Amino acid sequence: MHLARPRSTRDRSGPGRRPSRLVALLAAVVAVVALTTAGAAPANADQGDRTALPVIAGSMIDSSAGTCTVGAVLVPRSWFLRLTPYQNATRYIVTAAHCGPMYSTVHVGRAAIGTVDWISPHNSDIELIRVSPQPDERTLYCRSHHSSAAFCSPIQTYTPRANGQVFMPSRGRVGRQPVQGTTAPEGRFCTSGHASGVKCVFQPVSLPPGVETRWDHVSAGESDEHDAITGGDSGGPVVSYGHKLIGIISGQTENGHFLLYTSIDQVLRELPAYVLAPTS
Repeated sequence: MHLARPRSTRDRSGPGRRPSRLVALLAAVVAVVALTTAGAAPANADQGDRTALPVIAGSMIDSSAGTCTVGAVLVPRSWFLRLTPYQNATRYIVTAAHCGPMYSTVHVGRAAIGTVDWISPHNSDIELIRVSPQPDERTLYCRSHHSSAAFCSPIQTYTPRANGQVFMPSRGRVGRQPVQGTTAPEGRFCTSGHASGVKCVFQPVSLPPGVETRWDHVSAGESDEHDAITGGDSGGPVVSYGHKLIGIISGQTENGHFLLYTSIDQVLRELPAYVLAPTS
């Protein structure tokens, strides 16, 4: 797991003396952990469907950097970029920038679904993955005129392999729910990582004093539950009870009490040419 170093604590013991053990322990407490994992995720009751297509917020993805979670699904804002059936079915998924290098291939299970297309140039923990659509079986489109024989030509259509839903509870069971827009956190909110599942245990707070991450534009949430999120949750959605996107998971502090995430406002500010994808 990648560790971002905390602000250094000055050793006042003088030259030639080792820093105290207490200083070392304090430094460890404020370290920040990015939640990418190359290992297996712990078992979770809602785990199975997170590895199936179509990809949605909360789905599991793999790349050369390890395993992460999808945070949001977008489409181009301009109709000009959605003219053809292929373009119209192409989707873009948002995850954390530490989840894969530029141009790396991203998989869901054994299926290669796309490549990393963009990484934030503003030192935000954001990257965009272009997800190519699934070709459908070709159909024949036929026309006829009273003075000539029928003319038929093959038509190729495509099905998106990602859409604008999120894994969240409904009637006591976690499943695919439509994303209802975006919001800022107000009161308790949730995460939906593929490894830890849905955790509605966070309250919005300021970034804890003494914590320094390698990323800018980081927001925080506090939880009484130790290690509410875990390896493999990076990039996953931060969500309101009403299924509105708040942000994407970046990591947590070493003590496990503070969630670190990038707000969805920051994501869309850096990607103004994109909007949330439709639910189907």
